[in-house]
Amino acid sequence: MKILFTSIFLSLCAGINSQTIDVKDGHGKFSSGSHDAVTSVIYENKLSEVIHEWKKVMKDFKHEKVKDSDGEVFGDNILIKDWGNNPVDIYAKFEENEKEKTIKMSVAVDLGGTYLNSSDKDKHRYMEKMVKEFSVKMTKAPIEEQLKDSQKTEEKLEDKLKDLEKDKKDKQEDIVNYKNKIVKGEKEIIEKNAALEKKKDEVKTQKKVVDASKDAVSEQAKSSKKILNKLEDQQNELEKDIKDLKKDNEDYKDKIKKAEKDIKENEEEQVKKKKEIEDQKKLTAEIKQKLDKVD
Repeated sequence: MKILFTSIFLSLCAGINSQTIDVKDGHGKFSSGSHDAVTSVIYENKLSEVIHEWKKVMKDFKHEKVKDSDGEVFGDNILIKDWGNNPVDIYAKFEENEKEKTIKMSVAVDLGGTYLNSSDKDKHRYMEKMVKEFSVKMTKAPIEEQLKDSQKTEEKLEDKLKDLEKDKKDKQEDIVNYKNKIVKGEKEIIEKNAALEKKKDEVKTQKKVVDASKDAVSEQAKSSKKILNKLEDQQNELEKDIKDLKKDNEDYKDKIKKAEKDIKENEEEQVKKKKEIEDQKKLTAEIKQKLDKVD
């Protein structure tokens, strides 16, 4: 996504090296013929978008109809209040140069038999201003979209870095927790081993009692055997607990190794992400600079 975005931005920059949008007098070929016109160049925008936006400009005035055909927008009986109560017809021709990624804009105004030219200073200045503002707006529009996209990308990268930092912290806390559990487990193993040795002695002693009571009355023999069985169950339980504790400790050690590996990979990913953020910030700054220079 970053490579694609960068290529789009470089293409954008290549199209507007001059930065300044010039508005000039010229001639344009329209559906109504060749006429004096106010001309400018719009950079890097789409023809369909430019035509759509100019139609909106025309419709903001009181009008009879606004239509487009073959790259030309015709505004019929447009009423510009600053010019009085006489409506005018406005022709706007848009010619796209796909190779240079530019759109030439030519605007002719039919004042009612004559077409606007520089001899009518006030109206000509008004139309120059309208065309200038529109051309600047349409040139800035794609750069503004690129800026928004770049800022969004920057925010997403920073969010990912925060996630990585949190994940590293969580894993470090896990390691501390696993180590504490191992220490606790080792302590319990020592205690249970001591208890097991004591229990083994008790079993050994009770076995002697059972052997000695073989010839005793039945109830006495059963009681001795019952005590032995209980002691043996306790011994087995201690042996199982010790085995489980040792297994748990081995599992914790494996988890520590995995967490340490994950932390190393996380740190490497953080380095990459910080470089991506740095590059993206530079790109955002370049787009802002490019946007500020369009006038």
